[in-house]
Amino acid sequence: IYYNEYKSYLRMESEKVDNIDTVSDSNDTSSLTGTTVEANTGDKEGNEKLAKVSHELFDKLSSYIQTELSGTKDTYALLQELNEITLNQYRDLSHSTSQIKDNLKDLEIKYKLLLPYLEQINQIDMSVASLEQATIRLDAYTKVLESKFKKLEKR
Repeated sequence: IYYNEYKSYLRMESEKVDNIDTVSDSNDTSSLTGTTVEANTGDKEGNEKLAKVSHELFDKLSSYIQTELSGTKDTYALLQELNEITLNQYRDLSHSTSQIKDNLKDLEIKYKLLLPYLEQINQIDMSVASLEQATIRLDAYTKVLESKFKKLEKR
């Protein structure tokens, strides 16, 4: 928005300056978008108006540049703030990661301490499974013996 206003303003001021013809000693007048400036080299009033227009041009140009720089400064300040926030978040993540790493080391040590007990549990489980199979076989064998005993008893 400021850029377009600035461009139109510069175009307008440029037309004003272009419309000021080199004047002879007579009273030539030039049109400045609705105002008339008498630009006679010997005319003090024409020089004052030209100086006023030039001063106004530089004031508005200065204002435009200050506004642009202010916007850029605000943008960089925001960017710096975002960078600081991101930096703090990465620090927090780094701290969390460090804690997780330490916790994993502790768990690994505890697992190594429990490993012999886990192996004993596995061995007991295998023994129980073996005993269960033996019980099943023994039950089947006792059923066979029982049936044979009943046959013998009937005879």
